[in-house]
Amino acid sequence: MPQTAMSDPRDTLTTQAAARIAGHVGELQCRYPTALRTLKIMAGDRGRPSMPTWPEWCWLPMGAAAALVQRHGRGPSVAGDIARVAAVAQWELVGRHIVTPSADVADAAVPAPPSARPEDVHLPISRPRLLEMLGGACYYLVTPVPNDEGAPNWVYGTYIHLEHDTATDRTELRFLVDLGRGWDQLVPVIVHADQPTVAWSEQDIRASIPPHLAGPDDDRFLAQHRRIAWLVWPLLGALLDESAHLIGPGKLVDADPLVKDARLWQLTYERPRPSSV
Repeated sequence: MPQTAMSDPRDTLTTQAAARIAGHVGELQCRYPTALRTLKIMAGDRGRPSMPTWPEWCWLPMGAAAALVQRHGRGPSVAGDIARVAAVAQWELVGRHIVTPSADVADAAVPAPPSARPEDVHLPISRPRLLEMLGGACYYLVTPVPNDEGAPNWVYGTYIHLEHDTATDRTELRFLVDLGRGWDQLVPVIVHADQPTVAWSEQDIRASIPPHLAGPDDDRFLAQHRRIAWLVWPLLGALLDESAHLIGPGKLVDADPLVKDARLWQLTYERPRPSSV
């Protein structure tokens, strides 16, 4: 499909998302100057004698980001930097996709009324559909409505990609949730995509914690995962909606150089118009 300019260059949500992403990429380059070059080389070495093999749907296992962060990271944010480096680097190196669903598509993906408790919501996981839509890619999905009420923990968007856990040989769905407050407030969320639902995934994560490492904070940690997974699920559901059309790519106007080549996509139930070219 030919590249087109954005239908409305004043699309505030998308341009604000691009500005935040530019901040994330800039922070990645500042904290880990060799990360982009190193991870690109490692991804290109898949299957060579010095590197293991991994599935095509995984761009690069996160163990590569872990090794880099453990070698060069500093400060209290290092524990979360593995997920941040992995997602932001993959976004930058693989396509630079920014996807904004229409409010209608996102609403259709809401799994239950907003009053429902997250622990009561059934969130099914379709591994085949995830592999089809996310194989080898990393998207930034934009929340399609503004934070008009000033919610303190508003999800402005999320990076989303697939991870192959080489230690367990399993498929993981990885969110890096953007709370709009910079690098240190990019929150990683893990979902075991080989489980039928998010609830089963949570139980599986709980069971995988070694008894000697289990502690009183585990329940709070998993509750946060459940709550944030519920908040970002409409964005994932919009991407996986087989009735929605992905239209684009469009281009940013007057963008930060760090994201000027980003590809903009709209998810909508409206059918794309035939190109006049």
